[in-house]
Amino acid sequence: MNLEEATRLAKRHEHVYNDDFERYAGLYADDYDGYRPNRGTSGGKVEMYALEQRATAACPDRKTKVLRVLAGEGDWFGIEELWQGTNTGSDEMFGPPGAKIAIYAFTVYEVRDGKFTRSVAWTGRPAAQGGTA
Repeated sequence: MNLEEATRLAKRHEHVYNDDFERYAGLYADDYDGYRPNRGTSGGKVEMYALEQRATAACPDRKTKVLRVLAGEGDWFGIEELWQGTNTGSDEMFGPPGAKIAIYAFTVYEVRDGKFTRSVAWTGRPAAQGGTA
């Protein structure tokens, strides 16, 4: 995959996540398989979308920003991104109410027919940076 195509896919990911979240799951193939080595977990499209819905409910102001795009071999490419939001207090995973959250992620994706089919994602743990409780 060349850098131009990888950048287009990364920006589409960022835009849909931030501005059109109802369509976010549509970026992923039905048979999507994601792996998070630092957590030792795997999941499909349903699990991935449920996790992102949980994050959105806890931090409705959340945004992701693509920091770097890497072209890859074949149908693979990588994204370095920073996710930030403020916890409303509805989910302890994101710290106390009012906590400013920043999560760093590096993900490599395989793409088939314009959709993400596999990924390997390394993410930082949510880090509370303040709050009232």
